[in-house]
Amino acid sequence: MFSWVNTWRKTTSCASTRKKVQNINRDGCIRCGTCCLKGGPVLHHEDKGILLAGHVGYQHLVTIRKGEPAYDPVLDTVRPVERELVKMRGKEKEWSCCFFDEKSSSCTIYEHRPLECRLLKCWDTSALEGLVGKNTIVRADIINARDPITKVIEMHEQECPYREVEELLSSLSRGTDKSKTLARLNELVRKDLAIRFFAIKELGLREEFELFIFGRPLFKVLSSRGIPVRLA
Repeated sequence: MFSWVNTWRKTTSCASTRKKVQNINRDGCIRCGTCCLKGGPVLHHEDKGILLAGHVGYQHLVTIRKGEPAYDPVLDTVRPVERELVKMRGKEKEWSCCFFDEKSSSCTIYEHRPLECRLLKCWDTSALEGLVGKNTIVRADIINARDPITKVIEMHEQECPYREVEELLSSLSRGTDKSKTLARLNELVRKDLAIRFFAIKELGLREEFELFIFGRPLFKVLSSRGIPVRLA
């Protein structure tokens, strides 16, 4: 889910086009950069080594929370993820992988790139498709269990469950008690921001780690869906 196969589906969405590309006589990457521009890979347990070695840090990651919509390349549709995923983040507001150098059309950590990147062949995605959704890591896999931030993450999941956000958005689209639904969404947004603020100010969490520790802020999620929120 939400992996590089997403890039493949988006870039060559029609089956006939995919077949033509797969029939190209190619056995190596031509460094067009398309895959990197469309977003970074989901991390698997095989990628722990590059994290431990320091080639990739928390500041390079973003968490897709359980229940958050993401592209499922197996079913070829967008649906809520069944478990959380950790992936390479983009550059600011862009999907482009944070390690992609557009000027040279190259990966700045190529020798230490994640598993999905190593398996990606745009002309033959079979190996990558077989990996989708398997042996992926969650935050707890790469955070010290004794770190106090783990308790804050648990509190955040309890107080601001993502599945409730989606349920409220569905209720809103049906026009069911709009004022009450918006009030609850705003309450969740305030709780989400309060917990993030506490982690940064009281626990000393580095702001650049925030997207990995808590995922995308709810106010940004709602704004991207056209839902107005009150931050005060």
